[in-house]
Amino acid sequence: MENLTDNVQQAGSLAGQVNSRADEVQGTAGEAENRQMTVEGIVSEAVNEPSAEERKAEERRKALCDTLITLDTEVEPLRFTLSVDGVGLFSLLDIHGVKAKQKHGKTTMLKVCAAAWLKGQQFRVKSELEQPRVLWLDTEQNRPDVKQILTDIVEMTGAEKDYITSHLHVHALRCSDYGDLYGLMVQAVGDFKPQVVVVDGIVEFVASFNDETMAKRLVHDLQVLSQDHECAIVCVLHTNKADEDHNMRGHLGTMLAQKAGTVLECKKNGSVITVQCTESRHKEMPEWSIMFDGEGCIVDADEVRRQMAEQHEAEKAQRKREKAELIQKERLDYALKCINDKGGSIKRSQLTEILIKHFELSRATVSSFISKHVGSAYYEVNGIITLTSETAIPF
Repeated sequence: MENLTDNVQQAGSLAGQVNSRADEVQGTAGEAENRQMTVEGIVSEAVNEPSAEERKAEERRKALCDTLITLDTEVEPLRFTLSVDGVGLFSLLDIHGVKAKQKHGKTTMLKVCAAAWLKGQQFRVKSELEQPRVLWLDTEQNRPDVKQILTDIVEMTGAEKDYITSHLHVHALRCSDYGDLYGLMVQAVGDFKPQVVVVDGIVEFVASFNDETMAKRLVHDLQVLSQDHECAIVCVLHTNKADEDHNMRGHLGTMLAQKAGTVLECKKNGSVITVQCTESRHKEMPEWSIMFDGEGCIVDADEVRRQMAEQHEAEKAQRKREKAELIQKERLDYALKCINDKGGSIKRSQLTEILIKHFELSRATVSSFISKHVGSAYYEVNGIITLTSETAIPF
């Protein structure tokens, strides 16, 4: 009986082992199938995954879509920060240039602009903004001269100290390294949130104004900064040294002139500084002038410039008359000498040929000249020119 029972137990145990092994085999097969499905899924995803070039193409398409301007695109009109006689300049969301030879009044001109922004109007320069904040970064002058910027603006505007302090920030950055300047400007713009940024000495922001790569990068960054913060950035740069060359210096000047919405130039004639618009994407600003009076204050000089222009034109006309009279005298003296050399009389035709050859003049000009002096310097009878008693003097 025991043997039978043992056999039955052994058979049951064997069957269980077989079933267990079968389940184990079935599980292994299932895992393999699952792994196969996972691999196929990964391969399928990899096949369907866009390539790096396709991703770049899609990014470019999105960028082009965002920048596309159509007839239905709504854009804000230009918002100018200043105007002169109704003509706007220094628009927001853009960069601008101010140029001149050294010591020709760029900073003085910008003081007038700052006074107009803060006061509402200074001389013919009018603000188009309501109580704007102005950030002024000076990279060239020493601290006392930078302080004078504030002093002059207060004097022109008559504004209270608290108002100037809250609406105008002026930084003396002459001792800052060029590699730090852009970061300092970005920080100041982000903190102060100005509508206008004046960079008096943009050349200090690059190692060399002839470095094309740095110039392109700086001008691009300034454009982006002006748009991101909806401000106008006014950059000051010297022109080339040659008197006749009015282009801003180097690749930086070229790039700034190409990208700027407005470029103003200051020219100094004696004590008068005249500001004119040399480049503009829109209507050009009328000229205006300023100067320092006897007490060192900045004053309107439009009337002085007008008087100087009139005097210049009068002097120019006088020089022209004197030159013409000198030429006429030279011709007449030579004609009288020729007549006198011929014994006091000469055929008009002969005199005409002599004068044409000597002075290289046209026949019509010589004929008119001879006729002009008949009756005063000599007489003419039947085509014969004869000296008068006053002109018949031996040479």
